[in-house]
Amino acid sequence: GNEILTPPTSGTILPGITRKSIIEITHVLGYQVKERAIPVGELFDAEEVFCTGTAVGDTSPDKREQTVGQKLYEMLTGIQLGRIEGTR
Repeated sequence: GNEILTPPTSGTILPGITRKSIIEITHVLGYQVKERAIPVGELFDAEEVFCTGTAVGDTSPDKREQTVGQKLYEMLTGIQLGRIEGTR
């Protein structure tokens, strides 16, 4: 689908710059971002799972090519390295 879920920025989730950048990029790519609590068991049934953070940028345990996580990673690093113009 075109929906990306993210947990709210409370508890252990920080409102970081990488997270904010990924959310902005997902909108540019036409995805809807919904913020809600995500039970761990729900992750096993998800089409795709990826995590973001300053140290890793965006990483996914899924090794398929051209996953949403991979597209987001490529755009994020392209913007960071000046190969792609930013979303603003």
